[in-house]
Amino acid sequence: MGPRTAAVGVDVDSLHHYYRIHGLDEAQASEAAWAVGVPRFIALFAELGIPATFYCVAEDLDRPGNADHLRACVAAGHEIGNHTWHHRYDLVRLDADTRRAEVAEGRARLEAAAGAPVVGFRSPGYTTSAGLQADVHASGHTYDSSVFPCAPYYLAKAGVMGLMRLRGRRSHSILGPPQVLAAPRGPYRASRADPHRRGDGLPQFPVSVAAGVPLIGTAFTALGAAASVASVAVGLRLQRHLTVEFHAADLLSLADDGLDPRLGVQPDLKVPVARKRAIFHAALGHLARHARVARLADLAAEAPSSAA
Repeated sequence: MGPRTAAVGVDVDSLHHYYRIHGLDEAQASEAAWAVGVPRFIALFAELGIPATFYCVAEDLDRPGNADHLRACVAAGHEIGNHTWHHRYDLVRLDADTRRAEVAEGRARLEAAAGAPVVGFRSPGYTTSAGLQADVHASGHTYDSSVFPCAPYYLAKAGVMGLMRLRGRRSHSILGPPQVLAAPRGPYRASRADPHRRGDGLPQFPVSVAAGVPLIGTAFTALGAAASVASVAVGLRLQRHLTVEFHAADLLSLADDGLDPRLGVQPDLKVPVARKRAIFHAALGHLARHARVARLADLAAEAPSSAA
């Protein structure tokens, strides 16, 4: 076996998507995720020598300045991934033509703006289906990273959505099929009939979970530096590959960045940026010292049929 590998991704979800998740009026949404969060992640990755993948929403490029930040990611050596055209949380429930357009147009627009290949896909809300996987493959992507087999995350999401319904508020987010909880933890080729099982379809790189702990930015923020490093260390002992995931908003805070106080429904946005950055630096530093961190496009090209 070769050395352990890892990939780091950042979902660049504009703040208006957080308003939609929590059923809030998005009129006060800013572009801080792109204008502030993305440059902070570029700087963090530069310090650690980590190449990453920024999964971007194509419609965001219509807003002033965002295309410049996209190209800054490419100039810094990072990969651009397709996070769809409009970030529809109900993507798997759309009619086939609309769903295909979300995938294909997202890729085409991002690729044109970036001036670089876009070959990876991540679905909004980590929800996928056989039909969506077929669209991802048909539109020229070489891998997918939409599966998140994490029971604590799934149950917490279900609980929050249920509580919102009781309070008469509608979330734009949806709950995916429970089959995701039985999906493989390491990279695998997905079944064409069910992307949560092994088969001969598109290479799938699930977002990693280590002994029940999701290796994502919000979890690291809640755990603190020491526990985050320990979680990464456990993950590296248990698996040959880790896919670690952040959101651009993970390096924002209400106080530091003057965000709308209503976004306090996201507990991690109450944490100062300096503290979060220190936590992420510690966790990613450990990852970089003990695994070969590479862009997922490169890992997929090297071993697209690998399984862990």
